[in-house]
Formats: sequence, C-alpha cells, structure tokens
Amino acid sequence: MKVEYTGRQIEVSPAIQEFTEEHLRKIRKILGEMIQVHVILTVEKYRHSAEINLKSRTFKINGIEETHDMYTSINAVLEKIERQALKHKGKKIDKKRKSAAPALAGAARAESAPANSDAPQVIRSRSFAAKPMTVEEAVHEVDTSNSEFIVFRNAESERVSVVYRRRDGNFGLIEP
Repeated sequence: MKVEYTGRQIEVSPAIQEFTEEHLRKIRKILGEMIQVHVILTVEKYRHSAEINLKSRTFKINGIEETHDMYTSINAVLEKIERQALKHKGKKIDKKRKSAAPALAGAARAESAPANSDAPQVIRSRSFAAKPMTVEEAVHEVDTSNSEFIVFRNAESERVSVVYRRRDGNFGLIEP
C-alpha cells in the first residue's frame, strides 16, 4: 500500500501520518495490498478538512470530511472510506453469487403464507450452490463437516442430488 500526504496550510506531522496509517490497516484488510492512497489535509481558520483518494486497479474511492479537529476529520473520512470499501467488496461477492444462481434456477423456493395459524410455517430457507461432484465426494463432505446434508450436482448424471446423514450413521442419497 502506497500512501502520499499533502498538507495545505498545515505541516503533516509524523503523529498524523501514524494515526492515518493505523486506521488504513482496516481498509487494507478489506481491499488487499494493491492500493494507492492520497491523503490531503487542509486547514482554513477553524475548519479542518481531510480528503482521502483511494485507487485500486478496478475502482476509486473518494471521501471528504470537515470538522473543527484534524484527528476527528481524519477518523470520520476513514470511516466513510471503510463503508464504501465494504460496499464495493459486497457488490463483488454478490456478483459472484449471482453467477452461480442460474444453476439453482430450477429449484423451488418454499414461501407460503398459511391461512390458519395451526399450519406449519417455513421459518427460513437457504439457497445452496450445487457444486458438481461425485456421490463419494459428497459423502466425504458431509462426513467431514458439521452439516447433516449437502446439495450437489451429480457429476455423472448432471442432476441435482442430496446426500444426508441418517440416524443409524449411514448416508442417504436423494435423486430426482
């Protein structure tokens, strides 16, 4: 991570640099090492403003905050930048998940609003990415994980199947 400082009407002290870089570590954990940061600090009478321009290979993030104290301004702008970075990372993750969604398009989702209160209700539903694997790999996955079942795409038949742990310790296979 490369950090540049510009001070307008202020001398950028080592304490300010240390404070800023300490808070930039959170953003580095979110986005990785390949980022460039330009910190611009400005003082005009009683207004202390901090501006941060963050560049990566794929995007740019800018933030400006102005308060009566320089450290408060830096902290506020870094929080703003962190929120934007988390939002960007979330969008990347959602994009990856949506690309896996067509594999699940045929799966029915149970959403019901029962007429009487005695009928069973669906409390929560989860969608699973059906990974292509063999039955043996699916059994191994259920055996090594804490889950009781796994939804997968059978590599031999190209159909969505479920392997589950039975009460007697064996494994069951559900195929359409």
